[in-house]
Amino acid sequence: MKTWLRISTLCAVLLIVGCNTANNQQEPEEEVNGEEKQEDSDAEQTSADDDTEQEGKSEGVENNEDFLAIEDEFTKEFLVDTDVKPGFHRMRGKLDGFEMLIPENGIISDLLHDIENDAIETLIFTFNNFSERKLHDVKLMYYKKYPEEVKQNYLNVFKNKVGFDGEYQYAEANGLEMYYESFEDEDDYGPYMRYFGYLFAEDRNQAISYTHTAMCQGGGECSISLEEESEIAEKLMYSIRLLDQ
Repeated sequence: MKTWLRISTLCAVLLIVGCNTANNQQEPEEEVNGEEKQEDSDAEQTSADDDTEQEGKSEGVENNEDFLAIEDEFTKEFLVDTDVKPGFHRMRGKLDGFEMLIPENGIISDLLHDIENDAIETLIFTFNNFSERKLHDVKLMYYKKYPEEVKQNYLNVFKNKVGFDGEYQYAEANGLEMYYESFEDEDDYGPYMRYFGYLFAEDRNQAISYTHTAMCQGGGECSISLEEESEIAEKLMYSIRLLDQ
């Protein structure tokens, strides 16, 4: 993760702490180059409330009792089922193109959600583990239809955008072809983990990219384990379903 990106994220923390809503965040920026719609990690943001004490833990995701998805006006518009698994709800994109799990303390900001030409949906949600001072953000970009001939180009651009120069792992699940990988690193603001994947429907030209970043909250000290954070990221990615339209 670039230093300028971490500075942007830390500024977002200060902005959100100064307010009591989940909607005071920056708008994502996107780039379009020919047939490519590139990922822009400038939109990575946080939701934090330093004055709230945390209780309970569900499969590695700790809940902030005063900052829940079902209580946030914008986030609950996406929820189609609550408490489907301990600590998780099920959400659906506004284009009705995908569903997935979202932690019960996951927050979607209206400023971090965008639909372009009724064909591409960008959605970012954040959640925190306050006791361990960890911040998670998840970015999704759903494509209602993509040109099959540029599939490999999508994969190459995506890998470059997340800052990885190795090879993807590959799996098939839920009617999807899944190209994914993860890595951990450290910069001036501390350690971070990034788990990312590009998922393509096997029987139609739908696709979705998934980027999950875990870092220390507010640039403070914390322990980021690739294995532990990847388990959370993988659980969310494998919950994704692309819906037939």
